[in-house]
Amino acid sequence: MPLTLREVLDLDVVRRGAPLVVAGSGRLDVPVRWVHALELTDVGRLLRGGELVLSTGIALPDSPAELEGYVASLAHVGVAGLAVELGRRYTEALPAALVAAAEARSVPLVELRREVAFIEITEAVHARIIDELLLSRAAATLALGHLLTSQTESLERQAHRTLISALIEGSGFTGSSGSAADEGGEAAARARAMGVEVTGRDLVAVVLRLAGPGAAGGQAAVLAAAEAMASACRTAGVPALAGALDDLRAGALLSLPPGADDDMPLRALATRLGSAFPPGPVIGASRPARSLREVRDAFREAREVADLAAGDPEGPNHRGAGRRPYYRLPDLRLRGLLHLLREDTRLRSFAERELGPLLAYDAEHGTTLVSDLAAFLESGGNKALAANRAHLARPTFYQRLALIERVLGVSLADPESRASMHVALLAHRESR
Repeated sequence: MPLTLREVLDLDVVRRGAPLVVAGSGRLDVPVRWVHALELTDVGRLLRGGELVLSTGIALPDSPAELEGYVASLAHVGVAGLAVELGRRYTEALPAALVAAAEARSVPLVELRREVAFIEITEAVHARIIDELLLSRAAATLALGHLLTSQTESLERQAHRTLISALIEGSGFTGSSGSAADEGGEAAARARAMGVEVTGRDLVAVVLRLAGPGAAGGQAAVLAAAEAMASACRTAGVPALAGALDDLRAGALLSLPPGADDDMPLRALATRLGSAFPPGPVIGASRPARSLREVRDAFREAREVADLAAGDPEGPNHRGAGRRPYYRLPDLRLRGLLHLLREDTRLRSFAERELGPLLAYDAEHGTTLVSDLAAFLESGGNKALAANRAHLARPTFYQRLALIERVLGVSLADPESRASMHVALLAHRESR
């Protein structure tokens, strides 16, 4: 995944510089392509976009108009941000004209309030960027290698994928007599011919979700993931149908003895897939289906669980025990419930009632009060911690919380209000 400005600010070497975001805080998730230390005013001609520019400010102009022009040139090329170290040109704070220009053009502007060697920042960031590129290329090479060396398996995966698609679509259930009494009908016979018994078994749908389009080789990576799932099931001695589901997901239908504990085979599968696709894909698993007619709902459940778990880069339970080897619906708790109810108009209406004025205020004034509220609630109502996570000075963050209370007409000190707004925020994210 691309390194973001927020992640750069969290690097140890950058934190030693006591970074404070004074403008453009709503764009901290932009990717950082490179880092340049430049002491020029006409920097636009030297940049290509996506850079974090480091400066001591010694070459910056004095007049507000020239400072606005300097920021305009950075915005024009699409820099990721500008970080200026205090101490040489500016001692107490950056000039108000520079801050205002950066805020107006949504250019993230960072004060480095303590001295830090720029070379250490560039080395640390460039090392992370190069590591990400190497990892992405290695994953793509691994995926292509699987395809080039496993043509027989690819043909088997194609047959499995076709059958899985039929089960998801709900076709193939009529038996040879033309009635539905013959459990599974053609689909069961086809699965049996592939060595997977599906009658009288516990059928667990498993969906593996990759990070995103092109993140690890695109369709090639999904096909490789399907091959890896099939191989892991064979190694674990679990009969299974496995194949690609789409450009982001591979799936498997595990056939287990009735009443068997499925935790062990699922953990074994997750372990082997984690070794093949470091740092590990997100895996969603369904409750056991008792018949092929329930497989469609099982795959839907597993897919939704995997998608929701993948939506949180640290894992839904990162505040607790960390990322799980695989997820089921109960593991996602409130987020899982809201995900399943995301199409319910009543839930949408609730979120709009709770957050509507704040969303409208942000749209009208170009503020990030919704994000600030989320940072506060996700920090458990700890204002100091939330300000630190948002890379904002405490007085600035506290002022924003006070403004949120005025816009919404609520008290953030009230536990019920915080709970209600937290649910509304989660529902709002699901509806986007």
